[in-house]
Amino acid sequence: MQDEQWLDKWTRTIARNVAILELGCGGGRDTRRLAEQGFSDITATDLSRDALDRCGHAVPAAHLVCHDLNAPLPFADARFDVVIASLCLHYFAWDKTVDAVREIRRCLAPGGLLLCRVNSTRDVHFGAIGHPELAHHYYDVDGRPKRFFDAEDLERLFTEGWERLSMREATIDRYDKPKTAWEIALRPT
Repeated sequence: MQDEQWLDKWTRTIARNVAILELGCGGGRDTRRLAEQGFSDITATDLSRDALDRCGHAVPAAHLVCHDLNAPLPFADARFDVVIASLCLHYFAWDKTVDAVREIRRCLAPGGLLLCRVNSTRDVHFGAIGHPELAHHYYDVDGRPKRFFDAEDLERLFTEGWERLSMREATIDRYDKPKTAWEIALRPT
């Protein structure tokens, strides 16, 4: 498994003194990459305290916050210059996903940047086929709800209040099988 560096094409153009919010940081893979690139004002959130412990071990300087994305973000309006949401927005019913995106926009400063990855409907190795459908593109994958997105879903999710800078499907090569996800870059309008 290679450690793909999906953020690099964007972080090259971002000033190092910006405030970054990483949602669903997991064990800190992207957090560590940001710190290695010289970013120092990083707030990392995750629902799992174990994941936050691993992230804190990987990047001791990161500010860690245990947070469930089903709830409003516990941050002030326009607090962050960059929000990163890598593979964490796909566990929710549509209305909760919309709420989470609205909260992200609220927390982004004017001219800020959202870097996001979400499951593609072509992600056949990780649940996009063969599971009971709970709602449109939302499945029960081994007892856990999981959403998959097509281009139309993303247009619907990111139309009002967003300027799309980039949207592409990509293969992630860090798991035991190839994973297909959308990589999206947006600015709040």
